[in-house]
Amino acid sequence: MNSMARTSIFAAAVVLGLSATCLAQAATPRHAGQKITSQELADWIDARFAQQYQERGEQPAPLVDDATFLRRLFLDLQGRIPTVAQVRDFVADQGTLKRQNYVERLVNANDRPERYADRTAENLSRVWRRMMVPASAPRAAMAVQLEPWLAKQFADNTPYDQFARKLLLVAFQPPMPGVVPQTQTNDPDAAAAVFQLAVGPMPENLASAYVRVFLGVRLNCAQCHDHPFSDWKRGDFWGVAALFPGANSKPAEARPAPTIVADSNLGLTYPAKLLWSNEPLKEIPADKSAREVLADWMTSPENPNFAATAVNRAWQYLCGRGLAGPVDDLDRAGAGERRVLDELARLFVQSGYDLRWLTMGICQSRTYQQSYRADAAEEESFALGLPVAKADNGPRFNGERAQFVARMNESAAETPIDYKGGIPQALMLMNGKLTADATNLESSRTLRAVVEAPFLSAEEKIETLFLAALTRRPTEEERVFLLDHVRQQPGETERKQAYAQILWGLINSPEFVLRQGEKITLTIFSVVV
Repeated sequence: MNSMARTSIFAAAVVLGLSATCLAQAATPRHAGQKITSQELADWIDARFAQQYQERGEQPAPLVDDATFLRRLFLDLQGRIPTVAQVRDFVADQGTLKRQNYVERLVNANDRPERYADRTAENLSRVWRRMMVPASAPRAAMAVQLEPWLAKQFADNTPYDQFARKLLLVAFQPPMPGVVPQTQTNDPDAAAAVFQLAVGPMPENLASAYVRVFLGVRLNCAQCHDHPFSDWKRGDFWGVAALFPGANSKPAEARPAPTIVADSNLGLTYPAKLLWSNEPLKEIPADKSAREVLADWMTSPENPNFAATAVNRAWQYLCGRGLAGPVDDLDRAGAGERRVLDELARLFVQSGYDLRWLTMGICQSRTYQQSYRADAAEEESFALGLPVAKADNGPRFNGERAQFVARMNESAAETPIDYKGGIPQALMLMNGKLTADATNLESSRTLRAVVEAPFLSAEEKIETLFLAALTRRPTEEERVFLLDHVRQQPGETERKQAYAQILWGLINSPEFVLRQGEKITLTIFSVVV
């Protein structure tokens, strides 16, 4: 089966439906109403899925090997693949808790030179920026300015409800007509305001964006007409939008703006209204702004979607698919899958909206660590991985790395399962400057160090290249084939070039591009061997 047609067993279990009976019988947290440890959260997750396997008479997929787990973990948390030394050390470690400990290390440890926690925060800032501002947003390009602010929130482990309130309440002054907004800023807190500008600063843009990001509701269809596929009405959309015009912290008299006088019929007007409420919002308290009222309601533990959407987004990123429905459209979630999401969301609330705790709990679970298993009965393709751009250090405004990331992201979708590579991505991998430099003996220190190491045999050099690119050792077939290719070269110069060709083939393999792909076939080397 094609690698993109594979699925993770934990995603498949969700899609197949978590029955109410299963959910009622699954294990419950040991400390009801209190924050449990991340490992207890992992055990809770596994108990839920174990019950589902039992209900269906299925066996869970086996755990991945240590090298595959480490690659998956580094890509998800650090945004890069592990080094050869890190792979060798982890595989050699015989400790029974080494996976749990490594998860905690990447999330919490900040010792130099690794600075794992900071790098995880930086990587998650890029992930959440893409979640929050889709490529279709009016000024999506400027959303990169959000990343310093987001990274600080993750590094400080800001509770998610406070994180959301900061974005809701941030002071923002709309630009004057005809003025090009300045998005460059050295102040991470000020950069948060860029979110509003990136999605569009008009009330209708803000209402649609905030509700989608934090509540998992696509309300934009109700902007012009009642939603055709849900219960949302036009009054719901404009009722939320009515809470945004008075959101700026500066009083109106302090903000320079032209005076506009309406001399025609303004059309329909809608009173301010919160979702899931049948009545218009009562008078706003004198000591609060409309935005504060909205923030109180949106981040309340009683809000049915706030914590659930955060959990769903984290699960989608780490597992390839949300626990329930499309993450931006929870209205389409089934009753069974929504129930388990709500229970996990309640644990998230009890944790104090702790995103680190949630991330560690998911990654420490056996569910996260299971291998991917194809399901021929399922026509929908689930994510087995993410594009190479995820392993990069993030886009910059110039340079070949930015060009590489841009090309690899050209067909990136809002969810990993929709990713489709294309000709530009393939050409960038084959002929781009980053690939050329990485496989050039003159410019690549890694390649040169391996090729010129006098203490490494030809077999060990090939193994090291595999560990560096794919985080695994070659199969016996690969080892024999490539070793024979190296030994057939007539001279030392040709043998060195053969190693460069091998690395080029590994980088251009589907296994390198995807988070965990099929094992490569030897045909990938036919171009260079």
